[in-house]
This record gives sequence, C-alpha cells and structure tokens, in this order.
Amino acid sequence: MEKEVFIGIDIGTAGVRAIAFTPELEKVSFSYREHRTISEREDQAEQDPEEIYSNLILCLKEVCVPYRKILGISLSSVFHSLLGIDKKGEPLTPLYPFTDTRGKGKVEKVRKYLPSFYQKTGCPPHPIYPAIKILWLKENPLFKRIKKFISIKSYILYKLTGNLIEDTSVASGSGLFNIHTLCWDEEILDFLSLRKENLPETVEATEEIHIKSIEGLEKLKDVPLYPGGGDGVLCHLASGLKKERISSTVGSSGAIRIAAKKPFLHKKESTWCYHLYKNWWIIGGAINNGGLALNWFKDKLCQQEIKEAKEKGIDIYRILEREAQKSPPGANDLIFLPFLTGERAPNWNPDMRGCFIGLALRHQKRDIIRSIMEGVMCRMKAIMQTFEPLIEGNPLIMANGGYTRSELWLKIQANLFNMPINVMYEKEAASMGAVIIALFAQRKIKSLEEFQPKIKKQILPEKDKVERYKIVYQKHIKAYQCLEKYFSE
Repeated sequence: MEKEVFIGIDIGTAGVRAIAFTPELEKVSFSYREHRTISEREDQAEQDPEEIYSNLILCLKEVCVPYRKILGISLSSVFHSLLGIDKKGEPLTPLYPFTDTRGKGKVEKVRKYLPSFYQKTGCPPHPIYPAIKILWLKENPLFKRIKKFISIKSYILYKLTGNLIEDTSVASGSGLFNIHTLCWDEEILDFLSLRKENLPETVEATEEIHIKSIEGLEKLKDVPLYPGGGDGVLCHLASGLKKERISSTVGSSGAIRIAAKKPFLHKKESTWCYHLYKNWWIIGGAINNGGLALNWFKDKLCQQEIKEAKEKGIDIYRILEREAQKSPPGANDLIFLPFLTGERAPNWNPDMRGCFIGLALRHQKRDIIRSIMEGVMCRMKAIMQTFEPLIEGNPLIMANGGYTRSELWLKIQANLFNMPINVMYEKEAASMGAVIIALFAQRKIKSLEEFQPKIKKQILPEKDKVERYKIVYQKHIKAYQCLEKYFSE
C-alpha cells in the first residue's frame, strides 16, 4: 500500500528544505539545498530567486519518491524578502533578503512621515522590512519598470501554480500590511508611490491552490498546495498555541515568541506582531546573530578545531562545545555583545556591533566560545522581558532549531531564564508548522490549537548557576547601555 505523506517546504535565508511527514507527523524523508548570498559590502545581501526555485525543485524530487502518495504541500518561508518583477513575472532585481540593510538611511524618514507605521503594521521601523527597502529602491531608475513587489514565497508560488499571491503571514512581515484590517495599507502605499496592483493578492494560510505541470514532477500536478506562513510564526504553531507556550528558536538567527488572539503593540516598539491565521497573531522579537556568531568565530579562528573535526569525522560544533564546557559560567568575566550584523529586537539598532568586554591575558579560547553562547542567550532573554506581561500561567519554553543539539547552550538558557527548557522532538519546526496548516486545511485536525508537540527532553535550571547568571545578565545589559551611544554617533 502506498504511504501517504504531506510535504512541508521551508525556504530559508541560507537554503531550502523539503520534509515529508505522515498524517501523524512522523518525518519520513528530508532534502536540503543551500543557496548563495552575494555580499560585497557590509550592508549588502543579494540572492538569485531562480537558484532558490531550482533548489526547491531538486528537494521536491528527492522527497517525492515513486511509492508515496502526496496528499498536500504547504510552504514556510523566511520573512522580509523583496523582489521586483516585470509584467510577465520575470525578476528585474535580485532578491533582497532581510540581511540587506542598505535602506538604513530611510528609517528616520518613515518615522517622520508615517508616525503610525508601527501601530498599523506591527513592524518596528527598521531596514530589514520591505517597505524600507522599497523606499531605498525608489532612488534607482529601475523602480519605474517594476510592475510588482513580491517576496520569495510569492515568487515560488507563482512558479509552481501560476498564481501571484501572498499569504497574510508573510505579508504582515513586510511593513506594507495593516495587521488590524488584514489588507495592504493604503496610506503606506501612497507614501511609497505604490498601488495595491503593485503587490500580490493576499490569501489565508489555508487557501487551496494546485500545482501546474512541472517537468520531472508530473505526479504533483493538481496536488493541493497551501501558502502556509512565515517561518517564525509556523515555528510557534509547531510549538503549540496555548497561552503559556513560549517558542524559542536559534539557528543562524534567533527568536522568542508567544501567541495571542489579538494584535499586541509594545509601547516602546520593542516587539513585532505578525499574523498567523484569522484570529491568531504571533508576538515576538528576533536577533540577527544567533548561531551566526559562533559560526563566525569557527570560520575565522578555529582552523585547528576544523582540522581535528575532519580527521576524526565529528561535528566541529561538538569540539567547540567541549571546549566551552571547560570555562565556568560567566566565561571568567568575559562579556560578548553578539551584534556582528547589527541589532533587531528589542532596541532595533542597526548600528550596534559585536564586542568582547573584559578581555584579558588570562582568557583562553574556551572562554571566548562560552561568552559567545552566553551573549546570544542574554539577547534572547532581553527580548522575552519585553512581553513578560502577556505571559500567563506557568510558562513553558519550547525549544527548536539547531541550538537544541547543544546540551550546553540549552543549560545556559535554562539558567539565564531560570525556567525549564522543553526540547521539541522535531527540530525542523517551520516545516512541521507548514504541514500542520495542510492538515487543518484538509480537516484532519479540528483546530490549530489542537496540535501539541512531542517533547524529547527537558533541561532544568540549576540553582547555584541561576544566581551566577543573574550577575552575568546584569553585566551584559550594562555593557550594552554603555556602548549603545558609542555606536549610534
């Protein structure tokens, strides 16, 4: 008998993955392809949308083995990407991912002329958002030739189905979408010299469309396809929508989130608020530099460890973790601010940069590695503190993403947060969240709230280390406050 599966596709900043799940959400196959990012200057990031589409097709071919019946496909994608296309749907610009911040100089103009920007969109004014990127692109002669501005998700949907649409979740991360009316915001469009016709039609996550005939994927013709949502909100969906659930994700970047039945806007504009589905919104904050910070250190300063990993056939990050474990909590009083590519939440300062504070002759590589891990978790805690008033009952942190492979990183988080960390069995939460949307659309589950994830393990805080990490966090915040003005001048 044919095995019936759903496929969850996650279009990320660094690559595309396709995962086949049974209707019971058992993972049965996986495929991943990386794509390139061109960055010739610090604030530039450009990608080729055709390369991403080609990688997606390759991933689909790998997971759609002949003996499987595909019940449905649903998509997750990175937030905040932007692509300009002509009237035939062909790209006129590169794809600009969220890491392209060349619109930084336009943020103050938005603050001045659109004072209600955050209140309408749930997006703090920042160069990651497509609205700011469009304002920057207006100075390019190419701007007048662009027929529509779309995301990478919208482009992929168009290539697969012929429908030029955008799900409300990804739309709500653009800075162009009103999270109260769930429509493109006319005032913002007027400011940018755009009309609704210059953007895709918006649809709900569960809108059913069908794949057209694609060479090599003929068996997918007419398979139901669901737009799904942005990766962060789908990660939270896979963590469970109960009020006490807090989802924690660290991959290249990182994020902390909670769910709510109505939009929440922070009085200091510290958090974002994106739509998930109908009367569900996800509130949270993200950091640019999660695993990216440790990856930077590995690439630049760990050639000996890289050689050892290759010789022994082991994961380089296991070697780095082994070293970090030799350093005590607090990394021998070494503080690291992980702002190698600027800051997003909670202060949204793109000018912040990374710093080691207190570096002395006595410090060793092990201390530097541990301070990086602690610095990332200090920023995650800073985000969570911005929406603590929304957290009800006995909160549960649900952890997913690459950092869940590190016992040390999880222990640092448990001790810094002074809360148990529940590690989800499925670390690819965005793809699973996409499949949950498909299951709900086909009425195989009654409601989105019904889903509850499997827990692989729980990491408990250690009383003696909790007290030490209170001091570490206080020092981290003080260091940030001292350097914030320096980098903003």
